[in-house]
Amino acid sequence: MEGEISLKKEAEENGSSEEPRPLENLETAVCLLLARYQAMLKENGELARALHLEREQNGRLERKLELLSEDREKVKSRIDQLLHQLKKTDR
Repeated sequence: MEGEISLKKEAEENGSSEEPRPLENLETAVCLLLARYQAMLKENGELARALHLEREQNGRLERKLELLSEDREKVKSRIDQLLHQLKKTDR
């Protein structure tokens, strides 16, 4: 910030504002880079939030898959028991 203030003071002391400022291109490039940096920080934050939500959803889906697998095993076990009982009655 102090660098900006001193550049403005130098420009005012040197005369009219019509004179080309030697660091104008550099200042413009720095401003553009700062704007891009801020945009990238914002995008990074949005992506981090999206990743967090996806991870939460992934956790929920994994838990649901575990429950479905447990249910499947219970059903399979029950079917095996019923088949075994049917085999006993065929004899």
